[in-house]
Amino acid sequence: MAMNNELLLGVYIYLVGIMVLLLQWKHILNILLSFEILMLGVVFSFLLTWGLNGSEFNIMMIIIVFGVCEASLGLSMLVSLIRVHGNDYVNSLVMYKL
Repeated sequence: MAMNNELLLGVYIYLVGIMVLLLQWKHILNILLSFEILMLGVVFSFLLTWGLNGSEFNIMMIIIVFGVCEASLGLSMLVSLIRVHGNDYVNSLVMYKL
């Protein structure tokens, strides 16, 4: 019964990440932070379900490595976007406005 509560906590963190993504979408930094919250929810739920039952930590390390790669690529793209456009608004990504 305790595993269901832990899994629900991971799902709750994931849903909070989706809510942040839907409500704070004007800045790219907020989008990247919501992606990190989503990754934290996935890692938390996997860790609590697999970590308590067995030793399947290889998949956990792969998921964490993908999360770190996603964060570093997102931050590098954010820095290059700020250097080119001067801000991190999603509206500035549209090149050809009519």
